[in-house]
Amino acid sequence: MLLTENQSPNSQTGFTLIEVIIIIAIVGILASIVIASYQNNIRKTQVSIIYQDINHFRMPYQILVNEGAGPTGFSPNGLNLNEKTKNCQYSVLAPNTNATTLDAVKCQIQNLNYLTNQTISLDLAADGTWHCRASSGIPAAYLPLACQ
Repeated sequence: MLLTENQSPNSQTGFTLIEVIIIIAIVGILASIVIASYQNNIRKTQVSIIYQDINHFRMPYQILVNEGAGPTGFSPNGLNLNEKTKNCQYSVLAPNTNATTLDAVKCQIQNLNYLTNQTISLDLAADGTWHCRASSGIPAAYLPLACQ
């Protein structure tokens, strides 16, 4: 081993135990922040997918309204859509004439343990506009802007 002018033959280089412990603590804190952020983003994405899926009901529903279909046509099968997806059990109600139809299309969320017994609904207003409504147990941070 070659010695420089400022080193003594007995000097050691490297990290002390305290320095290693501090580095491990900092890495642990950063890892916990990253994991929490990742889980939050996963939940936002799952709720956004549910919102996108429920929006597939709008056009077929509106077509049935325009054609004057009876109440029996207003079901997921009557709209030629699935009653159930990985995260939703859908229900569809016939429109109220000249009034807002609450829960015209409703998704009962399933298979997401952090959203047990929660729903996302599309309400059809009397003027033909659609409004998203989420149950109070879904944190606003997870909801798309249209549902807040």
